[in-house]
Amino acid sequence: MEDVAYSKVLTAIVQRFVRLVGVPAALNIARRVPNLKVDSDGNVVDYDRANPLATVVLLIDQYGTVFGDVADTLAQQATQSLRPLPLRAPLPPKTDGAASSRPITLLIVDDHILFREGLASLLSSQPDFQIVGQSATLEDAVSLSCALRPNVLLLDFDLPADDGADATRAILDESPETQIVFLGVHEDTNRLFQAIQAGAVGFLYKTVRSAELFGTVRGVTRGEAGISRTIARRLLQEFSQSPVLAYDNLTSDDSKQLTAREIEILRELARGASNREIAKRLVISENTVKNHVRNVLVKLHLHSRRDVAGYVRRNGIQPWRSSKRSAN
Repeated sequence: MEDVAYSKVLTAIVQRFVRLVGVPAALNIARRVPNLKVDSDGNVVDYDRANPLATVVLLIDQYGTVFGDVADTLAQQATQSLRPLPLRAPLPPKTDGAASSRPITLLIVDDHILFREGLASLLSSQPDFQIVGQSATLEDAVSLSCALRPNVLLLDFDLPADDGADATRAILDESPETQIVFLGVHEDTNRLFQAIQAGAVGFLYKTVRSAELFGTVRGVTRGEAGISRTIARRLLQEFSQSPVLAYDNLTSDDSKQLTAREIEILRELARGASNREIAKRLVISENTVKNHVRNVLVKLHLHSRRDVAGYVRRNGIQPWRSSKRSAN
């Protein structure tokens, strides 16, 4: 079933470019991809079955070298009708009898193509990293996050007409388990503070050393913050200067800032559920629960999990769903 799905995806992409630029040009580009075999009509007959997702990414990258960033958009359009797609990276083979683990999947979004490709090449040098996609716009970042569900999104902090907080919310609404780390040449503390309030987990300068970059990517997947001590101090200063609403001033309007997932977390916290219990009930990771709990507390101007019950009681929020859950 999965083989058929990947064949359809690859064929759809090739056929899209066949219609746009003709058979010879489209096929010549496609045949540069290792292990990808395409017949004279543009149908994919074979590919790297050990790593089909890599074949998809390499095919899009090959078209991207010729047609630029538009190749990402065209590839997404070509496969739109085929979703949902099983775009999950396969487990690497076991070695020395040790249990295998999934690679950390990354999506890179930056409108400077040379920087983006260089970063992808650098990250690909690490055996536990896998680049599952690249794009140049926030719109593509949202759609690719939804389709690929990357573990980590490295997002340009200076994309044109982009607001960090709005970008973060849009992406997390589609892919709530993705860890968003911004990359920039300089940080705007106010914008960064708002983005972290919205759910981003880090910021790195584009001049960062490779070892720090690798460590940050690995760290955020374990629930660690992806920011330097200097930026952490600035954010704490910003937080200390931000007005905190007194309990008497809190209203149900504050909860309108919450996403649907955060409202679920709010109800679970009101029940006194632990992170592990919430993770099991909502079928998400504990790290994801921690991120959502942090977002709920910040958005509602609360200081601890114990404050949540009082907030729910004061604002008449139902701590349980009205629908009955199964006993298991």
